[in-house]
Amino acid sequence: MYIAQLDISSENTEIEVKEFANGLGCTAILVQEFGPAGGNPLYIFESKNYNNLDELVRQVIGDADEETIKTVIIEASK
Repeated sequence: MYIAQLDISSENTEIEVKEFANGLGCTAILVQEFGPAGGNPLYIFESKNYNNLDELVRQVIGDADEETIKTVIIEASK
């Protein structure tokens, strides 16, 4: 299982975020409604497939290099 913790614009509803994640083969869990990064909601995204989560992270954070992506996605212990 791979996970990434990201803050998402508060303009998106929780349902929209979950649908976006599901469309990429991931799940989204709302962790904090008013997160630490300017009050945007904080989500944990999970996937059994690294590539699915990689695509999600790239779409959320935009133009990022490979090293940045590797620091965002971690492999959860079993």
